Amino acid sequence: MAGRSSIVMKADEQGSRRRERMRGILVEAGLRLFAKQGVDATTIDEIVNVAGVAKGTFYNYFTDRADIARAVAAAVRHSMNAAVEEINRGIDDPAERISRGVRLFMAGVVLDPVKAAMLARLYESGASLDAHGNAHLLSDIRDGIAKHRIKVPDELAALHLVVAIGTITIRHLLDTIGASGKGEEILRGEGYARQMAAVLLAGLGLARGEIEEILARPFDASGTTLFG
Repeated sequence: MAGRSSIVMKADEQGSRRRERMRGILVEAGLRLFAKQGVDATTIDEIVNVAGVAKGTFYNYFTDRADIARAVAAAVRHSMNAAVEEINRGIDDPAERISRGVRLFMAGVVLDPVKAAMLARLYESGASLDAHGNAHLLSDIRDGIAKHRIKVPDELAALHLVVAIGTITIRHLLDTIGASGKGEEILRGEGYARQMAAVLLAGLGLARGEIEEILARPFDASGTTLFG
């Protein structure tokens, strides 16, 4: 009996892994299509064609296009939050953490342009303008306000400022980075990335000297496991 139970458990585990793998294939297909042409312009037929599966397989995992769009959005947000935590490990200053997070958004265009494009579409849609999906950022904003490190009218205004700058910089870099040849510069947080981080920090109420002090510290996203 014990041997039979072990076989059943192993079969269940293998089945669970297969289901998770197939779900991941569908999410990846949706991600690539949504990033390229948006959710509304993407059909389920296109998703299953890119995934290389039958249409019936799609409905084993998702109810409709909106359902898989939510799964794609959740996956991108989760990966981005993990990457921000990775690059901010050991950084206690909330203002510096916010500026590093935004520079990481920009570095994402070099590290994984498809997922960076999807991230930009999420924010452009307005779906991520509130606290949902921004818990890490909101925590840093609240910490910065409490410590009087950042000076803003309220936390929502700060959140929208960071999201707006992050979105427009991603979109700008997606349109220009290939021709500019400045990918390595962006990964180091220099050039355009540094300029926009300075604008952000000024908008959060930091003085010029404080901004220069933050941006003088080392930043290198090249080894970051972005969107893992």
